[in-house]
Amino acid sequence: MGRRYRRRNKNSAGALIRDSVVVGNRLPWWGAAIMGAVLFIIFYWIFPAWLENWFESHSSQSPASNALRQVLEYRIHWVEYLGIVLGLVGAFFAVKNYYFSRPLSRGGQAGVGIIARILGRLFD
Repeated sequence: MGRRYRRRNKNSAGALIRDSVVVGNRLPWWGAAIMGAVLFIIFYWIFPAWLENWFESHSSQSPASNALRQVLEYRIHWVEYLGIVLGLVGAFFAVKNYYFSRPLSRGGQAGVGIIARILGRLFD
């Protein structure tokens, strides 16, 4: 009997964190470190800077444009939080895979995701 596809998370940020935990668990320590650093740089610095640049270049004085800008500026904070969490996931698996070669189980992977989210809130 075949597996049924079941979507676990409805939001893409949760799926991105879960997928990065799975990939980090399978990579060697240096691959997990590079993955964490690249994802942190993209989501914490590059993407928010690109959005700010886009806001500045497409600025207008209409009320709808200002409301959209305020909503999206709040979302920039979420993207930065996502960068912190993905960087923590990469750092954890870099250290873990350096000392232990055995991959974590699904429960362990879920625990890493939860702990990374909690620490991400603390560091944010």
